[in-house]
Amino acid sequence: RFGLASTGWESDFGIAAMAACRFSAAVALLCSVLCCATTAETPKASLRGAASSVQAAVASPPAGAEASWMVLGDHQVAEDEGENLLTASGDLEFCKQLCSHLEGCKSFAFCGAQCFLKDGQVTPTSESVDNPHCTTYYRGVKTDATTTLAPDSEEPPECRSFTSVLVMNQGQQYSGNAEADIHGFVEMTLCTNGIMKATLQVDGGHSEIIATHIHHCEGGDSHQTRTAALCTGPPVVNFCGNNAASLIADGAKYSVACSGYNSADTSITEDVQGTFIPNWDILVTERVKDIFANPDMYYFNVHSLADFTHWYPAHVGVCRGPLKPETSVIATTTPAPGPVKCFSFYSQMSMNELQKYPGNPDSQASGYASFTLCTNGTLQGQALIFGGTTKLIAMHVHRCEGGDSPQTRTAELCEGFPVLNFCGDNSAGLIADGTPYLEACAAYSSLGTSHTKQMMGAFVLGTNTGTTLAERLEDMAQNPQLYLFNAHSLASFTHWYPEVQGMARGPMELWTGA
Repeated sequence: RFGLASTGWESDFGIAAMAACRFSAAVALLCSVLCCATTAETPKASLRGAASSVQAAVASPPAGAEASWMVLGDHQVAEDEGENLLTASGDLEFCKQLCSHLEGCKSFAFCGAQCFLKDGQVTPTSESVDNPHCTTYYRGVKTDATTTLAPDSEEPPECRSFTSVLVMNQGQQYSGNAEADIHGFVEMTLCTNGIMKATLQVDGGHSEIIATHIHHCEGGDSHQTRTAALCTGPPVVNFCGNNAASLIADGAKYSVACSGYNSADTSITEDVQGTFIPNWDILVTERVKDIFANPDMYYFNVHSLADFTHWYPAHVGVCRGPLKPETSVIATTTPAPGPVKCFSFYSQMSMNELQKYPGNPDSQASGYASFTLCTNGTLQGQALIFGGTTKLIAMHVHRCEGGDSPQTRTAELCEGFPVLNFCGDNSAGLIADGTPYLEACAAYSSLGTSHTKQMMGAFVLGTNTGTTLAERLEDMAQNPQLYLFNAHSLASFTHWYPEVQGMARGPMELWTGA
């Protein structure tokens, strides 16, 4: 379950005591909103691939021509990009989504895991400059002619380092599992010339480790199930494992056997050579470059003999974790005069998994939010929500509480109290936690987008009893995996009343960009 109903905070702050007439008023308001939305034919968008279905603020293509995202050239950035509208973290498809839904966005520079949304008009003849990290994307018209860039001759190999924090696979929640507390850590170096090495430590296990892989996410119907936190997909690189017949075979040998567990129930396998799995229509150089560009689409998975036997013939994995680029930046804290510190966060939001019910008008809601939070009380953010239709009535940062698995204890699937309020509706009978919202959330535009700029945050006194704002922000910086950003719509509120369930949500991430 998602949301906050089991925590009881809504009854503490007035939700459960709501009068029936207030609820009826909310229903009436929702009906009027839905009628208006239907009349206006508000555009709706899905999280992935909706850019082509939305009328972005760009010049219309000629009749019969197909508008699509174009590039100036590999590692070419437009010389005149215009003003920066938004800086965001996300994969390429998500950046296309954001630009398509952000009013005035005509192009963006994609730089691996970040994008910079611009208002400058870019055409195929625009002047550009070389950039080793970024490429400009713009809305253009496909023609029948195609240009294939010649591969660089003797391109020097590029190597990058990644880590993965492994937690018990959510699927391993079954009675009698002797490895329910298994966890671990992986350090990897991946090179475009095919050299790949890893050091793996697994703790709390007992059964032989028979396979370890990097997997690529495929499919999924929400951001969480499409990316490495909860996705599924085929293995693309093998590391240590057991090559015995009838175990887990994918067409490539494991380079060595994984180390056994010592007396402390720890297995450490050092400097394991990775083996590229050649079953896919992609070269090793292209695969490694894709991992560089989209690490959130890959995860490290460990299989034990016990989980293999329990789930046979399915392959589930006993513990897993998303790939994270290794960086020297530990925390993006900006010192201010005196003792003040500021922290930068962002959240890529997708529809709450619980909101999959027939007739939900906000079933395609997703978005992006970014924040600057300072210990002196300056709390500021912006939220771009698209794909919804009913009024946004509350946005909060929540802290995870409880949970019976690593996933339900952290921001992907957890529940918990709101600790910071941002925009919302202070009308009686809606969502109140004892601290007023300082402004209303922006209404949806003709693009089907709600963009609340420079929204001010408020520290929720009732749920932060005994904790200062500085202590809360320090905890967020040290434990971002325990915090999520949650947006509530009138439809989600009305459908789940008297429980409180968010419309769209996403984990808080500490900003590590330049």
